[in-house]
Amino acid sequence: MLSISLLILMHPVINGANTDSDIEQVYDIQWQQNYGTIWWWSARYEGPQPIGDCDNDGQNEVLIGGRDPFLRILEWDNDDQTYHEDTRLIDPVIGIGYRLLFFPQPFGSATGFSVADIDNDGLNEIGVAWGRHFSAFQWMGDHYELMGRYIISDNLGWETTLDCIVGDCDNDGKNEVVITGGYREPSTPEIIVLSWEEDEFRQESSWNDPGGYSVYFPWIADVDYDGKNEIVCNTNETLVLKYNTTSHQWTSSRVASYANNEGYPFGSVSKDSDGDGLPEIHVTFYTPELHIYEWDGIGYSKKWSKMWPGEEGTIEAIDVGDVDDDGKNEVCIGTDVIHILEWDGQEYVEEYVITDTFGLLAVTAVGDCDSDGKNEIHAGSVGVNQGLPYMAWIFKHETT
Repeated sequence: MLSISLLILMHPVINGANTDSDIEQVYDIQWQQNYGTIWWWSARYEGPQPIGDCDNDGQNEVLIGGRDPFLRILEWDNDDQTYHEDTRLIDPVIGIGYRLLFFPQPFGSATGFSVADIDNDGLNEIGVAWGRHFSAFQWMGDHYELMGRYIISDNLGWETTLDCIVGDCDNDGKNEVVITGGYREPSTPEIIVLSWEEDEFRQESSWNDPGGYSVYFPWIADVDYDGKNEIVCNTNETLVLKYNTTSHQWTSSRVASYANNEGYPFGSVSKDSDGDGLPEIHVTFYTPELHIYEWDGIGYSKKWSKMWPGEEGTIEAIDVGDVDDDGKNEVCIGTDVIHILEWDGQEYVEEYVITDTFGLLAVTAVGDCDSDGKNEIHAGSVGVNQGLPYMAWIFKHETT
């Protein structure tokens, strides 16, 4: 049973105060949705790139996935001042029958998703890791159409994709799709890299973890500051994978190893959180814990870490961005609440805590959800106490 805060506030929360006593920092609930109380249907999942302009109309959308077989697409309605679900994509392989036919959950669930230019045509598409396959959808002017699909595994056991992220991971000047998962078949790699070639997805490369550990929530960034991107991923340790263009293989460098009594590492977001223009590696765990690492010129050293005893685990609830419009990036971490941290030159200081949320937050994503030029925070729960609903929220910073 999850131990969570039962305080559910339906009004704005004052999370911190400016030195000017007349100014208060507030995070309003801009939008929220109750997805029900059924654990195998209602829980929400995170995607590494869930906020972006997926229909290329100049306005951002928000992708919301979970254990049901749908990927929901939300867009801000400026007239109604709320978000509307414009489209609901369904798993094109098995769809709604995955649970009714007793296929193992999360087969058919949108376990990971991204808004990005998948086919390198200058326009964004939607990529979804559905369970045992990856699918991409493109906007056709009045609807989304399946662009292509790649089957990862046809085994009806518990093998599943977990996440997908899009970017130029091998530095060839084109975006690839990085799909991660947890597979019991030793021959199925934990990381598969796809490229769009001649109207289909082709496996360009792969990496198989020697220990067979599942890989959740990877990232693509230049984390050793050599001008080339790497893949950052977690197994039972945090690794950086660099592509060798001669051998066409991925070589791994260890960022950190974790003891057996530590929580399993889930998320890895690599963005600039200290304002030096270079990305740090932010790692989250099954426990309520955050580690931040950076390249020191020789290897990766721990820059900062924090635990929140008694709170829910951080799993994939991590993102970095300027959420209070002060010109500085913050680190947003979800447990059952959302901790907002900012680098002060020496350490990361907690600026605010959003306490409207509850449950184990799998989702804490930063992006301009309403296309007003300012970032919001999207959160969602993957675990709650029995009888409580699985929720999703969007929070907007205001000063009053």
